[in-house]
Amino acid sequence: MKYSLLKEYLTKNQAREIRRELLSLGLPSMAENAMQMLLGLVDTAFLGHLSWQAMSGASLANQVFFIFQIILIAASTGVTVLISNAIGAKNQEMISKSLWNGVYLATIWGLLMMIFTPAVPVILRIFPNVDQKVYEMSVDYLRVILLGILTMSLMGTLGAALRGSGDTKTPMIVAAISNSLNIFLDYAMIFGKFSFPRLEAKGAALATVISRLVGVVLLFIAIFNDYDLHARDKKGRKFDLKTIKNILSVGLPTAGENMLFSTGLLLFANILLLAGSKTYAAHRVGINIESISFMPGMGISVAITALVGRYNGRGDLRKVAGIVRQGWILTSIFQITVGLFIFLFPKLLISLFTNDLEIITMAELPVRFIGLVQAFLAIDYSMNGALRGTGNTSFPMITVALAMWFIRLPVGYFLVAYLKWGLLGAWTGMIADIIFRSLTKLIFYLTGKWEKTARKTALKVNARIADASQQDS
Repeated sequence: MKYSLLKEYLTKNQAREIRRELLSLGLPSMAENAMQMLLGLVDTAFLGHLSWQAMSGASLANQVFFIFQIILIAASTGVTVLISNAIGAKNQEMISKSLWNGVYLATIWGLLMMIFTPAVPVILRIFPNVDQKVYEMSVDYLRVILLGILTMSLMGTLGAALRGSGDTKTPMIVAAISNSLNIFLDYAMIFGKFSFPRLEAKGAALATVISRLVGVVLLFIAIFNDYDLHARDKKGRKFDLKTIKNILSVGLPTAGENMLFSTGLLLFANILLLAGSKTYAAHRVGINIESISFMPGMGISVAITALVGRYNGRGDLRKVAGIVRQGWILTSIFQITVGLFIFLFPKLLISLFTNDLEIITMAELPVRFIGLVQAFLAIDYSMNGALRGTGNTSFPMITVALAMWFIRLPVGYFLVAYLKWGLLGAWTGMIADIIFRSLTKLIFYLTGKWEKTARKTALKVNARIADASQQDS
């Protein structure tokens, strides 16, 4: 193996400084992730206490909505990677071009996706075994969310630009404001409080859209006042097909990864529905708890991507390896700590989302299991940060596709449909998926096969630096 997570590539002072930078970037990103997840968790908690059908309906709608975000994911990923590399290469024009063309891409796609709103009732028929009341709630929720997709697409891309520049605090602050508004509007619109009409699932979706719109306005103000992004550069504001192509070449594999994963989740949902609508409701509660465990790893992963991109833009692959090692150490500490809490107190967490005793009992053991695989999630998140920062977005896509379609789905289906293991069977397949994809990405990184794409990414933002890097190697 060419690289190792156990070998130190930095001096003690360098390692200390990198850990400080990772935490400086990662902690605000963790807080932002916590608040972004709070957006979904508050919806789930309020709707769960309204009825389990409302909670399940919104969850099914969100699974479908993930598919509509494929280009939005490409735009945000490509913008983050290109801006972080361009900052490392000190290419001001490329920074500005990446920002604005990412915004144009997200805007065009958001407007196109709104056209599908009238087709929502037909689209949601992909869940043939779903309870009728759950279906109706799902339709109500998805219609409103699709009409407001433009606010979400812009918020995602603008936040990605700031994170790529190394500013993770501003997206965190905006998320805090946006989600505080969402909590208030959720309560008011779902239950009809403070003179608002009782809109139930529609109210949860409308609260999300309004809070995201406020977030977009705040983020636009922030980027115009961010010196590192050069948002006021007139040259950078031009629509540029080459920059769009560069954004998509980096971002589309990540978007494809999410597409394959999301479509797999739709089939996974149907597998769970074979065991009954309440089994699916218990699954969604478990997934929300799992998403809480993601917050530390996702935060450090964003920090790894930003720092790795910066040094990759300079052609310093040794420093990249040092960042990855330190990022993995920090992620492992956070994830394992969270995993212990989940393993020891599953009922406490489950009761946040439902007061249905059958669902609480059904979800307890699978939730304990997710606490046990946090070390593998630490590997997965640190490798994601490293590979994305160097522009290596194709391999994670292939890995996720294999894990989902050849491990999670067949294992889950066999255990649910034939052995009648219910939620436990489905989650056994899910955990096997997590272990496989984390170890596969780790092996790819350790072999050094990511270096070729890393140099190509550097070449896109600064030919001189990338060429020098190739000569040095």
